[in-house]
Amino acid sequence: MTILVAVKKNGRVFLGADRITTFGNEYFTDLVNGSKIIKLKNAYLATSGYTLLDNILEHLHATNHKIMDNPFLTRADAFQFFLELYAELKKQYTLVDTGKETYAGIYNVFLIVTANSIFGVSNNLSVTEFPTYAAKGAGSDYSLGCLYALFETVTDGRELCRLALEAACHFCIYCKEPIDIIEVKESDFGKLGKTYKDHGKSMVTVSSRKGTGNLIKETAPAKKEPAPARKPTKATTTKKTTGSSTAKKKRV
Repeated sequence: MTILVAVKKNGRVFLGADRITTFGNEYFTDLVNGSKIIKLKNAYLATSGYTLLDNILEHLHATNHKIMDNPFLTRADAFQFFLELYAELKKQYTLVDTGKETYAGIYNVFLIVTANSIFGVSNNLSVTEFPTYAAKGAGSDYSLGCLYALFETVTDGRELCRLALEAACHFCIYCKEPIDIIEVKESDFGKLGKTYKDHGKSMVTVSSRKGTGNLIKETAPAKKEPAPARKPTKATTTKKTTGSSTAKKKRV
């Protein structure tokens, strides 16, 4: 159970996620490597769903699997990555899942984010590219509503991402702080990090809700100045004189 948010604003791109992990009726927000943002060679990936996908991606990173070389330049590239991931699940990770034959399917949803693009991936592997913002996972309806309402008002993409994550954490029982937000830069890519969650120094973790603060200032409507009083003017009257002539009728 997770909320994922990506925002592109004023030439900058941000990706964020909460940290809640549930095990049946238990939840944790302080697990080791608890961030849900994964560093690939040429993109950041965030996932909502089964935590086993996190283990699999960690293993693929540790073994330097060729899947990690995907450039993620286009939507077709993103689709190719998940086709190869699905093939690996069937080939190497066919683990038994309760009520299903094997763990050959992908039951998670994802955001793939580069310095130029935001891709959303559904659990049927359909890939969608979003122009300005996207949200996936539990509470995504609340995040999208927040982004729609504030996108033209709040200029800072990081703050937009934070507010959208907080909206989901406030209304959805399956989302909870702390939240992680990373600015996605072109310089982050080109090689794999030391670990699959090597975020460098650009990731910010917000432990508690901050709200809008001074980001939105209500502007009162300008008061109209009263019109200057006019001096009364004396009414002038004009008399019309009309001459009348009586025409005499001739009698026959």
